[in-house]
Amino acid sequence: MSPVLASSRAGNFVRSLLIIGLMVIIFRELYLLWIFHTPAWTSRPPEIKYCGSYYEQRENPPDVSTAEMNRLAGGRVKQIMRSPVLRPIAAYRPAKACPRYVFAKVDEDRFVVYTFPSK
Repeated sequence: MSPVLASSRAGNFVRSLLIIGLMVIIFRELYLLWIFHTPAWTSRPPEIKYCGSYYEQRENPPDVSTAEMNRLAGGRVKQIMRSPVLRPIAAYRPAKACPRYVFAKVDEDRFVVYTFPSK
């Protein structure tokens, strides 16, 4: 008989692990949809919240290299947070202002550019 169907201690343990795993997957998905407006299976959310506002993906967004990212940022970039979809978010942060660009790392040398929305 399958351990999942068994009414013994092993069956109860396997069922509880399956239920906990399912709950983790469902709540992670709900969290990402609520906070980042993106499903869990995507690696690049369309918007990133930083500095009290949402940054939006730049128009016609080709992925940029590290050199292009440093040129756009006006200096070296510093990692400021990690997104829950396991991609680091890096940004060049001036002394007392919010950065104009935020960069999401996609690959070893590729980044997606997000811009601060102009109001």
